[in-house]
Amino acid sequence: MSDMHNLNNTGPIDMASVLERVGGDESFLRELIDIYIEDFMDKYVLLEQAVAEGDFNNIKEIGHSLKGASGNLSLTGLHETAHGIESSGKENDIEQARLLFIRLKEEFIKLKDFLPPEKRQNIEQKMPSMK
Repeated sequence: MSDMHNLNNTGPIDMASVLERVGGDESFLRELIDIYIEDFMDKYVLLEQAVAEGDFNNIKEIGHSLKGASGNLSLTGLHETAHGIESSGKENDIEQARLLFIRLKEEFIKLKDFLPPEKRQNIEQKMPSMK
């Protein structure tokens, strides 16, 4: 049985829904998740900087990008949090952006902890704050 089977119906991602959208191709889904994780880590660093600087245009843009990517993978918690971040950028609400940035990390850790050990270790090596 594949390692993707263990992801079905539990955790931060609705694997059955996503697998259906990619025609049941588990290797393609693994690639999509890997691409999402790399993109997330890059955007997380940029978002942290934008929040620190109160750069509402970047907060809004990064939130929007993360929202779309998270929605495509049915990552509900990450999608909702990214939507809130996008809204905080539109509303120039830095306190909301700070709170949601913390929540974004928590939601990503749920996803990270759901991955195979070698992928978790790779994330933790690249981003020690994600332990």
